Amino acid sequence: MSVIGKKSLILWIVVIVLVVGGIALLSASTSAKVEVPEGATKEEVLAFENYYKDKMPMKYQLWKDSPHGQNGVSCVSCHGVELLGEEDLTYANFRKVDPETCGSCHEKEYEGYMQTRHVDAVSFSQNNVRFKILDAWPAMQNQGCDACHTKIGNNCTSCHQGHTSVVPKHEKMAAPGQMVTGNITNGCENCHMGPDHPQREAYESSAHHQVALLTGQPTCITCHADPENNHLIIQLRDEYEEEGRQKLWDNCLQCHSQEYVNDARRNVNEIKKETLRIVDEARNIIKGLYRDGILEPTFGSLLDTEGIPHLTAKSLGYSHVSQIESLMFELFKYAEATTIKGAQHFSPDYAHWHGAASLWQYYQDIKKEAERLRFEHALKEQTGIEIEPYEMYKYEKETGRELDSLK
Repeated sequence: MSVIGKKSLILWIVVIVLVVGGIALLSASTSAKVEVPEGATKEEVLAFENYYKDKMPMKYQLWKDSPHGQNGVSCVSCHGVELLGEEDLTYANFRKVDPETCGSCHEKEYEGYMQTRHVDAVSFSQNNVRFKILDAWPAMQNQGCDACHTKIGNNCTSCHQGHTSVVPKHEKMAAPGQMVTGNITNGCENCHMGPDHPQREAYESSAHHQVALLTGQPTCITCHADPENNHLIIQLRDEYEEEGRQKLWDNCLQCHSQEYVNDARRNVNEIKKETLRIVDEARNIIKGLYRDGILEPTFGSLLDTEGIPHLTAKSLGYSHVSQIESLMFELFKYAEATTIKGAQHFSPDYAHWHGAASLWQYYQDIKKEAERLRFEHALKEQTGIEIEPYEMYKYEKETGRELDSLK
């Protein structure tokens, strides 16, 4: 065979290989594993994906690279086949996947979820007295309140990211049976954070978090779930409170001795007890002003049988109240919570400087403001001079006010 003939043969072989390889690649790409749920067609599945690929390209790619995307769980498997209109895609109205849909595949996880307080979170929060008096304006109510309090019980992705993949990191450094994924707080931090319940901040400034960065645990779930019951989140309120707290402390025994745990528990309880005494002392100072007619209950205050506001988390907001009531709100809602949560998560900085130091600051401010109000009241009684107050700022569009008829 001539040199030219050999070259032609080689060229044809290369072309054939490329064509066959291209067909194989094309076949592989078009026959990727696709789940077609009951009531849908493959055409609808692909149409749905193409539609949202243009509208949400990054979220589409996150889904494609995720365990769902890699295992053929298509968009319509969770979202249904109906394409959403522009109004439904807005911030407030975007359709969420209900827990029952997730439970059709994640049966064990759904069963555990249904036994937690999270399933009642929406009704609990929206029936809470303070939720009804916490006034705002519609945009703030939508993002500042509803973004947490209306979604937990309706949406697994409030905690679990449904469109992202889990990429192990530092796998060799992980504790037995664990992988360090970077998701150390398990999604709990979406709600359990901030000045009124700083669990995330307290945990992240504790020794527990430093260990978790290297080994993958303890995470929130390590301590706050029952390992013998489908890792069910431990109940800490209502009729389950005592049982739940015991289970929580029992989890400490995975890493600590019984003596260490007993001593730590006594320390935490003592901090909580003294914190509540300080807050009660400030509360009594303000209640004395009500009893003496120096201070009148402001709008939305829920009154006890004496006609005096409770001044608790369930009955006092932060806006449209007097200065001393605003200080009281910050004392019990922020400083009290930070001190106790800091201690419970063994964060020295949050228990002491963010917590106990703030307790005293707010207590002193309340004491000083009460003394000023008493002096001002006595001066007005003697001189008859009235102080004309500035009109309170009003929102252009208000929310709240449901307690008007209950006062």
